[in-house]
Amino acid sequence: MVTATARAIRRALGVVAGVVVVAAGLYLGLAIHYWIAWPAAVRQAGSFAFPLAVIALWFAPGLGRVSRRAVALAGIATLCMAFFSTEPIEQDWVALQQHNPTAVIDGDRVTIRNFRDALHQPGEASVPRWTTATFDLSTLTGADLIIQPFGSMKALAHVMLSFGFADGRHVVVSIEARQAKGVSFDAVAGFFRRDPIYPEIGSERDLIWNRLARSPPDEVQIFPIHRDAAAIRLYFERILAFINRVDARPIFYSTLRESCMTTLMNLAPESFAEVPWHDIRRWIPGYSLSLFQQLRLVDDGMSPEEMARAHGLRDGVRLPEEFPSDAAWSGYLRAKLPVSAAGAVRPLNAN
Repeated sequence: MVTATARAIRRALGVVAGVVVVAAGLYLGLAIHYWIAWPAAVRQAGSFAFPLAVIALWFAPGLGRVSRRAVALAGIATLCMAFFSTEPIEQDWVALQQHNPTAVIDGDRVTIRNFRDALHQPGEASVPRWTTATFDLSTLTGADLIIQPFGSMKALAHVMLSFGFADGRHVVVSIEARQAKGVSFDAVAGFFRRDPIYPEIGSERDLIWNRLARSPPDEVQIFPIHRDAAAIRLYFERILAFINRVDARPIFYSTLRESCMTTLMNLAPESFAEVPWHDIRRWIPGYSLSLFQQLRLVDDGMSPEEMARAHGLRDGVRLPEEFPSDAAWSGYLRAKLPVSAAGAVRPLNAN
């Protein structure tokens, strides 16, 4: 009985080991395709050759099985060590991501360098502009959740935050995958340490209008966030600290762990929002609105679908150049939304 049980356990462990080896081989094959800076043809060949070699070494019958499996494990271990020890390298970045933003906080005064305020004309190439902007943290008036849906698939969206100040200016924060010239965004690549994370920070007439100026325009939804001034300020300061850390030591964008949604969730103080890791909406930006409604971060009097329709902007938005300032254009945007979108921070003693 003991012998039969031992054999059964051994077989089960063998099956588990085989599954792990196959999964590792396939994952590392994709990693070769997305991660190693080889010519495309070499990466393509390597992405097929590596998992096939690992599977053949592990499962082929005949003599020398122990030695062959040791070679397969050594190959997996070597590639894993190289893969997980790699750090982002400097590249020739696209024009709108050329410079890293940084922030210096001195009391209530924050100075943001490489604050982006690019110009976007429909049908024309964007014109990057980088400035140094100063804001008074004591005059924070609120924050908005901004959602940019991607097509008809509900799960796909991009999430940003916009922090508003008493002078009417806003600071938009968008967590992106930094793109080298000639390389386009690929969500799958976010599983394989290809692109560094890039915290874009700039004006609304840049980061919001950039979406609306496309042909056809993307939809942008703006939802006022209901939290007190202290929580919003702490959240903003945490984001600024993260921006400085990324400038000092770049990290990789990760579709699961460090994305437009998860990074903002990771940085949120408990007084702003606490989301358990097992809530699937934490990981899928397209479902963020229902999550934020449940947390009472945004209005919950309507369904997410009704809220999205009421707070969406797409067609017929006037150009920022028609307004004297970024603040004036931001005010115009909010005048097009329901009254609740004007928003205001709750007093410090609000629930």
